[in-house]
Amino acid sequence: MEIYNILKLSSLKIVSRDHATELQEKLDLQHYVLPSRLQFLRKSRKQHQSCIILLFDAIKSAIRYEKTISEAWIKAIENTASVSEHKVFDLVMLFIIYSTNTQTKKYIERVLRNKIRSGCIQEQLLQSTFSVHYLVLKDMCSSILSLAQSLLHSLDQSIISFGSLLYKYAFKFFDTYCQQEVVGALVTHICSGNEAEVDTALDVLLELVVLNPSAMMMNAVFVKGILDYLDNISPQQIRKLFYVLSTLAFSKQNEASSHIQVRGNMFGKILFFFFL
Repeated sequence: MEIYNILKLSSLKIVSRDHATELQEKLDLQHYVLPSRLQFLRKSRKQHQSCIILLFDAIKSAIRYEKTISEAWIKAIENTASVSEHKVFDLVMLFIIYSTNTQTKKYIERVLRNKIRSGCIQEQLLQSTFSVHYLVLKDMCSSILSLAQSLLHSLDQSIISFGSLLYKYAFKFFDTYCQQEVVGALVTHICSGNEAEVDTALDVLLELVVLNPSAMMMNAVFVKGILDYLDNISPQQIRKLFYVLSTLAFSKQNEASSHIQVRGNMFGKILFFFFL
């Protein structure tokens, strides 16, 4: 089905689960973004991306005013049984409904948790979702981070890992404002005192420092703020924090800039724990 014909359907008078399932099967938008014939035609590529954005805007509008639409979409995704049947579009739809309809948030979290536990939604699908539709997802940054925060509160390691990936890809694909929000959220997890959250958030911070040190340098002040809460974290976690700070301070990309200055008494405390 051509994307322009799909747009005609995007008034989305979907009132049944069957209609939602039919569209779910046809809207494989991963293969409509940047086809080979448009690779070197920047103008056409931009027009194509605009069509995708318009489509999702129409879907958002329909979901906002028709409760039955969001329910049908969630149920269609929930009833998708195998890994191969899940598409990028499924995750985008879950994110859109999560950000648009507050009454369905708990329902979506439950569906997503079940899909993660069963292995139906995996990292590769999440990465593809962000890389293909980051222009659509960036407008839902706060909702995606809220979802990530909720998943990190889980006791299931697979769900915690998925939540950490949401933070990682939001930082990787979104703009500087959202990157700041990601770091702020991770710092909040670290200062919470919850051991599992602290470990996961520190691991994500370290990944981000390696992934994009220059972007992390812009948010170093938030990371330094953790030094005021060292009493809430263990010696092993302090070692991780020191590694994050030292990686930032001595990053090759920032050799010409001044090192991160850590207050003397805090620096001594970190060194003490680091070399235990």
